[in-house]
Amino acid sequence: MKRDIAYFLLAFLIFSYSSYSLEGKDLFYRYNCGSCHAPDRKLVGPSFLEISKRYGQSEKAINKVAKLIINPKPSNWPGYAYMPPFKIPFEEAKALAKYVLIDSIREIKDIEKRENIDDILDDEFQFH
Repeated sequence: MKRDIAYFLLAFLIFSYSSYSLEGKDLFYRYNCGSCHAPDRKLVGPSFLEISKRYGQSEKAINKVAKLIINPKPSNWPGYAYMPPFKIPFEEAKALAKYVLIDSIREIKDIEKRENIDDILDDEFQFH
């Protein structure tokens, strides 16, 4: 009986962990990356726009940035604060790197589009 319960708990834990989605934005908040980085502006660290411009958005770039998240090279970004190493699984680092290089840039572009539409659709001058 105890053995069956142990197997059930182990299976539940494995299923729960494997079904957990690795979303870069969630990891950005979980690891408090926003204390040093922002998608669209420099803070203590470079913006995601700067990082994306430097490394690109390819699968190779995602792997490179993931490795740099785990083991940063301060010499890559002189003039910025030292980024400590993050001892996280490589798959999480890849999801975070994808958010940094691609998904956050899409979010910025979506916001810019909405702001431009809001400028055009000024409620004060609309006829109803």
